[in-house]
Amino acid sequence: MNNRLRLLQLLLLIATTLIFISCAPAQKEFTYNKFIVGASCEVKFYYISERSAKEIIDVIDLELTTLDSLLNYFSEKSLVSELNRKQRVKAASDIIYLISLSDSISCLTNGLFDISVAPLLEIWGFYQGELTIPDTTEIEATKKRVDYRRIQIRGDSIIIPQGMKIDLGGIAQGYAADRVAMILRQRHVKSAIINIGGEVIAIGKSPQDKPWRVGIRNPRGEGIIEAIELEDFAIATSGDYEKFFMINEKRYPHIINPKTGFPALDFVSVTIFAKDAAFADAVATAAATMKPTEAMKFLDSLGIRGIIYYEEDGTLQRMENQ
Repeated sequence: MNNRLRLLQLLLLIATTLIFISCAPAQKEFTYNKFIVGASCEVKFYYISERSAKEIIDVIDLELTTLDSLLNYFSEKSLVSELNRKQRVKAASDIIYLISLSDSISCLTNGLFDISVAPLLEIWGFYQGELTIPDTTEIEATKKRVDYRRIQIRGDSIIIPQGMKIDLGGIAQGYAADRVAMILRQRHVKSAIINIGGEVIAIGKSPQDKPWRVGIRNPRGEGIIEAIELEDFAIATSGDYEKFFMINEKRYPHIINPKTGFPALDFVSVTIFAKDAAFADAVATAAATMKPTEAMKFLDSLGIRGIIYYEEDGTLQRMENQ
């Protein structure tokens, strides 16, 4: 009798579960696409309520528009431009946090990630869109204006010395992706993929109940060179194919080593895995300035996974730590 009762209870439980699943409203796909914060932004997420999803999209757009107005180096009205002109600005707590995070990653990378690198980018012509190879004297003089340790935070104010300029391009897109992920998670979105300029965050699993599959761009050809799986994790990729000049068949990428004052010439692409996209973004920038073997040792020392592509004798090589 007890066995029959248990069997009946089990059958009722299964039937109730099946009814609940069959009656559960289907989640719909919603997307957001826009060129903002200096990159193509693509957000795809799954949600039950269309009305609520549209409200989420509006919040995402407002957040990214606000970040662009604050962090855009090329906008004269941005907070960054105001700081570069006046050497002192007041900023909201989230921007103070971003500057503090940048400082922490600069310390971690021994200054290879440095948001005060703007003067070097300027003398090389990356802002003007026309490569100018500066002489050694100019590089050495400009390097004196690059030093993250001289950036100060006092309460709600950011202060830089005369002659210094900051550019948050090495971390801003990752930070923007983190902010979008925060918005989605606060609204209980369980499945989403965010891509802002190659900085990617996967929330939960894909609609097929499998990890999201994300492609790493082929740095020397069309399409992707490999696909990786992500679930509640982020990646950031820095590549020498994004912004670069070619002179006498030599590639000069826009990532500059603050120590040497020269563009990073030893990498093709660096992909970093982390919980937060801003951290991955900045570490990828720093790792790109290192030789591949040095970068792997650095990542190993921090327990960070990375995939690096580089060229050797004209052939593309791959390196990964586990």
